[in-house]
Amino acid sequence: MQNQSISTKDSLYIEDILAWNLLAAKKIHFAATNCQTPEVKAAMEKACQMHTKHYETISNYLSSASATQSAGQMQ
Repeated sequence: MQNQSISTKDSLYIEDILAWNLLAAKKIHFAATNCQTPEVKAAMEKACQMHTKHYETISNYLSSASATQSAGQMQ
């Protein structure tokens, strides 16, 4: 099996992507709670859900990849 580790630079970039998605979700959620126009509020909530989903998907992938790599090292 090939070693699928990532470089430090790539790891830092992925951490940045996670931070960007989390920040975007928080800011959009805040804006949506203060929005008076229903159509705009719905669009903001949809964007918030999208950023939250991206954050969770990347985070879950990294967690499973880390667990897989740790299990492989124990063998």
